[in-house]
Amino acid sequence: METYRCRPFPCGQTTHCLKNTSILKIPFAIAAILALPLACEPSTADASSYAEVWEKGKYINKETVTLGDLKEFPTKEKVFLNTYGGWKKIRTKPTGFFHTQKIENRWWIIDPHGYVFLSVGLNSVYPNGQKDISNLSNQNLAWGTDTVKHLKNLGFNTLGCWSVDKIFRKTTTRMPYCLRWNFMSNYRKIRKTKYPATDQFNVIYPFDPEYEDFCNKHAKQTLLTRDDPWLMGHFSDNELPFQEKGIVTKYLNHPPDDPNHLEAKRFMANRNNRKPTREDDRDFQKLVVETHYRKVSQALKKHDPNHMYLGTRFHGMALHSPGIFEGAGKYADIISVNYYHRWTPEDDRLTRWSKLASKPILITEWYAMAEDSGLPTQKFGAGFSVKTQGDRAKFYQHFTLGLLQNKSIVGWHWFKYQDGQNNAGIINNQSKSYPAIQNAMKRINLFAYPAIAVFD
Repeated sequence: METYRCRPFPCGQTTHCLKNTSILKIPFAIAAILALPLACEPSTADASSYAEVWEKGKYINKETVTLGDLKEFPTKEKVFLNTYGGWKKIRTKPTGFFHTQKIENRWWIIDPHGYVFLSVGLNSVYPNGQKDISNLSNQNLAWGTDTVKHLKNLGFNTLGCWSVDKIFRKTTTRMPYCLRWNFMSNYRKIRKTKYPATDQFNVIYPFDPEYEDFCNKHAKQTLLTRDDPWLMGHFSDNELPFQEKGIVTKYLNHPPDDPNHLEAKRFMANRNNRKPTREDDRDFQKLVVETHYRKVSQALKKHDPNHMYLGTRFHGMALHSPGIFEGAGKYADIISVNYYHRWTPEDDRLTRWSKLASKPILITEWYAMAEDSGLPTQKFGAGFSVKTQGDRAKFYQHFTLGLLQNKSIVGWHWFKYQDGQNNAGIINNQSKSYPAIQNAMKRINLFAYPAIAVFD
């Protein structure tokens, strides 16, 4: 069991001081927040109500809300966590594996012991840039154990996408993890030999008769981990081309005997063969997503009925397409979203995505990179470019405080553990820590469960 203590409210209240204070709407209610009773002293990482962010060729001040602005912590009581990182204050029926459940109008992940679980994770956790580990050396296993202990100390409880599961399944200290299987990505490679020109259409091919059989064969790999309670679930692919605009025409432009052309032709025949409209694109895109998710989900559940299907990590223009969420929601257990280009979480949009899918939302990528790292920033990578590591720290707290207030959110996974080509990591390419962002992460990560109780 792990225990963390949060600082108390001087007023003695535990549930309502922040309840009516929204940090999600612009302009922010900073004045109202700062008027709240004082409590803990803000750290350097928490302090200041703005960060310097690169926009339109210059640095501008972006308003932020951090723990230093809130000036209080929500409870006097200790935060008791179980071995998986679940919150021991709320428990429901255990299944022995991770699953989702809505409790009092808030979505939760439920851990194998039945406790509510907010997935706070890091992507791409692997040693010194080694994505592919061919052997489980004692050195790698020791690194894995030490890394898990360090991440738990920072309040993380999940190893996100692209982490080296071979190591973390064998460490003496375990942490929940996720797996990713490239269903459509691998199938497109096979299909390319059959249809050499299809990539120009930038679509997927779920209507191929061969795709269902491919999914069943591909999903057999999950047998290795089907009984592992530490596995949170499976992603399938990453950022598939789910753009809605012109999707019917793209499929109709395939060769006449192509099964995807034929499916689009049948679809439009039922609509009197008119020129595709925006509504046609939306409805057909829903059919594309639904077909893909159905075949992948059925294959995963056939070989591994114990673990959740975490979706395909929507991004970009896909986030503007209601049909995509409706289609995915029929088969995914969680809707995963790579959420970029938003300084503040869009509360209404997050809620709308969840309602369209009738499923909770997991934020699976987001980050900021700082100029003072010495690595490329402006116009490099999808994350925000900021001036300093302190600005990255503020962004982390600002963004997660926004996520915590939304009842559809069941967690977030920062991209990523180690820098690489840009400053996305919490350690640099020499495996040295960035103290500012790690300290800010620790404070908000350990604050997350009681914060939810306050916001609710």
